[in-house]
Amino acid sequence: MNIQELEKILGRKQYDILSNIHNNIDLSCKKILVTGANGSIGTKLCETLKSIDATFLSTDIEGNHEYLDITDFSNVISIMNKYKPDYVINLAGLKYAPRGEHETWKTLSINTIGVKNLLDASDSNCKVILASTCKSCNPEIVYGATKLIAERMVLNSKGGVARFYNVVETQGNVFEIWNKIKPDEPIGVVEECNRYFISISESVGLLLYTMLSPSGRYIINNLKLRNMKDVADSLYPNRNKKILEKRRGDRLSERNFATSEHIESYELFDSVLKIKNEHD
Repeated sequence: MNIQELEKILGRKQYDILSNIHNNIDLSCKKILVTGANGSIGTKLCETLKSIDATFLSTDIEGNHEYLDITDFSNVISIMNKYKPDYVINLAGLKYAPRGEHETWKTLSINTIGVKNLLDASDSNCKVILASTCKSCNPEIVYGATKLIAERMVLNSKGGVARFYNVVETQGNVFEIWNKIKPDEPIGVVEECNRYFISISESVGLLLYTMLSPSGRYIINNLKLRNMKDVADSLYPNRNKKILEKRRGDRLSERNFATSEHIESYELFDSVLKIKNEHD
């Protein structure tokens, strides 16, 4: 996806200062363990770490990585004791909201119990960074609830939370689906849904910024709430649109942050917000 298409979806300019933050940090004396490294964000993160000669171990239950199932405590503690990381960036998770409604226990096991295993296996010098979701804000579904609990555990352990919104270039996203539809066929759109979007480069930048910042919850600033039909019209102005009903687990309109949260500080030239919960 080129930058013009990306920014049509974002409804704003990409934060280059966040996307390129890796060029201004030194991780030469640190060891990083990445879970869920086989996913889209994990792949991008590992490429970024490699580009700056960072020392890291990529792990997953699939792909060409060290095997790590975060729901298996014996597996977790074995890897942690062997590698002894300074940071754990946890990207392992079951992220599809509709799927979480049907696979409740599996979602809880990966998104919540898996995080507890990482925290319990970490020593006092290791900081855990959680990739979370805006669906943890006033959660309505299993996915959001499991991530909210994980956030609380990570913050209680003095770790960091990088809260994502919909990451445009990840595998299985709606734009990938639209691109596969034949030009003479209509594009399916859930018109009633509104979404916030960030780029994959911004998501990696937010992870690194959260990792190197004091414990807290961090989000990207000045996001634009986009109606999905408007996004489809901007990308495919001359294509017919087929209006679809939302799926079970789909939120009508996403929240920027929860009703119990407020802005604690503006950071990185206002590209990042640190968010404080009244229960923190």
